[in-house]
Amino acid sequence: MKKFFTPVQCFCALVLMITIQSCQSKYDSKGRLLADYLVPASGKLHFTPMLRSDSASVREFKPDTLYFNGKPYTGGIAAYDKRELIELEGFATNGLMDSTWKFYFASGGVRIKGTYKDGRDIGLWRSYYGYDKPKVDKLYDENGYMLMRAEYFDNGHIKEYQNIKHPLFDNKERSISLSSHGDIISIYVEDSVLMLKQGDKTERIGKNVFAEKRASSMPVVK
Repeated sequence: MKKFFTPVQCFCALVLMITIQSCQSKYDSKGRLLADYLVPASGKLHFTPMLRSDSASVREFKPDTLYFNGKPYTGGIAAYDKRELIELEGFATNGLMDSTWKFYFASGGVRIKGTYKDGRDIGLWRSYYGYDKPKVDKLYDENGYMLMRAEYFDNGHIKEYQNIKHPLFDNKERSISLSSHGDIISIYVEDSVLMLKQGDKTERIGKNVFAEKRASSMPVVK
């Protein structure tokens, strides 16, 4: 004997199906919430990894709190482009970006990766030219202050390197520039002199040009 459903039962089943589909559409296949459903406290959702590089930007920076269903969100996050290719993936704890995050090129390769803590960049962050070729490295302390920066040519050779005075670097400030072939253009190490090479000519300067020229891009660690 066939069983017929009442109009009320049909309506309830329809509502349940719509609710299930609605919930499922907010997450990807790995159960991560799609970034489009996050509501930031600032009113505008934007991701800016590796942006802060000086003391002022860190002191003035306030991590954005991410909400979902009216509460600070804890869990995985992902975003995809119109072709359903992944753009970013990460995690949030109590509404703040946390743990490992990766940002991708449209080709699928990693564009930027690093770690967040309480919404701030910490540890080593790296950006890429593509195909796993490093472009820029930035090393941050636990408070988000940049300790070291290294930029690379697309052939893998270091273009520029600089670090602040910090125990991690023997308490010596350094600044080094190199050519794409690995030849030293200029080098400065605290307690030494700068050597600026132009062809066969080498100029020695006994003052701390690193502090003067690089101060705007390097933080003061206290």
